[in-house]
Amino acid sequence: MARKFWVGLHRYLGLAMLLLLLVIALTGSVLAFAHEIDTWLNPRLLRVGHTRPALGADELVRRIEQEDPRLRVSLMPLSAPAGSTYEVRVAPSTDAATGQSHALGFDRVYVDPATGQLLGRRQWGAARLDRAHLIPFIDMLHRRLQLPGKLGLWVTGALALVWLASSLLGAWLTLPRMSTWRQGFWQKWKPTWGIKRGASAIRLTFDLHRSAGLWSLPFAIVLSISGVYFSLADEVFKPVVNWFSTVHQHPVRSLPAIPDPGRLPAFGIDEAVSRARSHLAPETRHYQPWYANHLARQGVYRIAFKEPEMLEHALSLRYEQVYLDDQHGELLALYGYHHATRGERFVIWQYPLHTGRVLGLWGRIAVLLAGLVTCALAVTGLMVWNSRWRARARKGSLSQRHRR
Repeated sequence: MARKFWVGLHRYLGLAMLLLLLVIALTGSVLAFAHEIDTWLNPRLLRVGHTRPALGADELVRRIEQEDPRLRVSLMPLSAPAGSTYEVRVAPSTDAATGQSHALGFDRVYVDPATGQLLGRRQWGAARLDRAHLIPFIDMLHRRLQLPGKLGLWVTGALALVWLASSLLGAWLTLPRMSTWRQGFWQKWKPTWGIKRGASAIRLTFDLHRSAGLWSLPFAIVLSISGVYFSLADEVFKPVVNWFSTVHQHPVRSLPAIPDPGRLPAFGIDEAVSRARSHLAPETRHYQPWYANHLARQGVYRIAFKEPEMLEHALSLRYEQVYLDDQHGELLALYGYHHATRGERFVIWQYPLHTGRVLGLWGRIAVLLAGLVTCALAVTGLMVWNSRWRARARKGSLSQRHRR
């Protein structure tokens, strides 16, 4: 009776999340190679036909904001692969006449880093399926199912938890009964990892569902747990990790707001990068500038550095963020792998784990395949349930006829 309950729970958990899991898995497979697909779709937006050196960050900011006074640069890349554009994040500037923010309709602009020429704009996650917005749309569909605000994150976070529970429960249900373990645990369990030859179509479908679930279980665990991090980091993931190792509040949240968030910085990004580098630990001085953004609400520059070719090669995931007061250059906080606790390092690992970049190209291929296998598990699970439901329906129909 107990086993029957757990089998039913596994079945109905799977049915409950079927459609959403298909969407998440398919979009996740696409996003494993999002940049390559995006570049293929939008070469004019993401590529330049030269490898000339980039202008300084301050000059690029000046040219971008001069080109379109309605915006202000909120995050400026400090490096990019040769031949690539800079993806610059922007926010509306304030209209001096009305005191209101300008309406933009986009939050990213793409510029030639050598000239500052504006090559294109787009709104990340907009519900548009043109070439420029396809990958951003898929990204937000994967992250929050295109649902507004926190709702999408709560739904995808709950889905990740249900997926984790269903995967673990399904694996547990494949274990042989404890009463048979003395006869040889592996000999009893081994058949569940394969497919029985010459079996009926429904048995083949069941075997495929069961064996694929077992072989892909490590990927399901990693992707679902890291999925909880992306959707419910503050609500679930970090509090749980904090039980085992301290996870401090991120400086973006912990640094206090200033009375006048509209004040201008006393120095530019180029000087901020130079000052920030002096605060890096000797072991991280070789890190490359990554991006800079001005946190106006706190009156702070955030300058990020990354190890060479971060997320391009296996186990290359280290970075450091330096937070400086935008008036005097005073160091306010450090955040990154070098200064992190074990719990914070575990948090930092989640992005490269979820994207597969922790293992470079092969990891991304594994994530792509894991997404496709997850789709297959959802479909075969539905097929098994449907066949058994039909069998029960036929049996019930026959019983009623006999009673008559």
